[in-house]
Amino acid sequence: MRIWLSTAMLLLFTFLLVPGAGAATDSATCFGCHGSMEGDVKVEQEKYSKSVHGSFDCVTCHMAPKGDQHQGLGGAAPDKSVKELAASLAHKSTKDPIAQSACITCHPDLYEAYKKSVHGQNVITKKSTDGPVCTNCHGSPHYIQARPSAESKVHLFNVVESCGKCHEEKHMSEKYGFSPLVMERYLESFHGRKLKLGHAGAPSCASCHGSHDIKSAKDPSSPVGNLENKKKTCSECHSGATEKFVAAITHKPLHPIAHWSEIGLILLTVGTFIFIIIHVLLDIYADIRDRLFRKGGNH
Repeated sequence: MRIWLSTAMLLLFTFLLVPGAGAATDSATCFGCHGSMEGDVKVEQEKYSKSVHGSFDCVTCHMAPKGDQHQGLGGAAPDKSVKELAASLAHKSTKDPIAQSACITCHPDLYEAYKKSVHGQNVITKKSTDGPVCTNCHGSPHYIQARPSAESKVHLFNVVESCGKCHEEKHMSEKYGFSPLVMERYLESFHGRKLKLGHAGAPSCASCHGSHDIKSAKDPSSPVGNLENKKKTCSECHSGATEKFVAAITHKPLHPIAHWSEIGLILLTVGTFIFIIIHVLLDIYADIRDRLFRKGGNH
């Protein structure tokens, strides 16, 4: 009798403690290994818990983890939309296309916009590997922060750097035909300088070009795709923007005359202030010398 009772208890603990095939797995099981690993497979539990996905179990996205070490671990079977998207992204997200495509479960509208965008078309339709997916812009899904957070990759003061990782590359500009050094030109502009000074109202890339539904600048439906759209986009901040006004907003390199004139004006301004400061310091020195070191006289 005792043998049967012991066997029954052992089976009960086995079912309770060891997840069966297809059974949901809580994050603690995953962190038991991935928290102590190195490289891309390492996930910091504390940092993950503070992300926007911190309340999710790992198998919410990693529905079908690969490898013998993951036998018996997994979540709900991916639905049709996830499978279809995973097939479209398999050439780009080779490690776990199911997990990459799981974003569509919670963000279906954003993914629909992405699929129609120039980035989505580049990845899904043209099968390009240098086009961006969610994680290229938002960072690792384990550590994504909400956009208002200064740690977010798409925060107002970080989004230019995030876009620049691709758009500042020379081979990318040559391949896709956009202006070279486009981010550098932006940072030299009035908008970019306001942003560098920490002005919360300064426009970033997404302010003019959009985000998930971004279109090619050559596309007539783009916010900057034609003159009328540019006027409408600029008018959101600059009421009554005219054709001449919007023509001045460009990422193209400055004309050499304008470039050197700007540098000359900067040097003249800085030189003037330096001269004034030196003049004032010399005047103060002369006054102190007269008062302290010269004898006689009525001062």
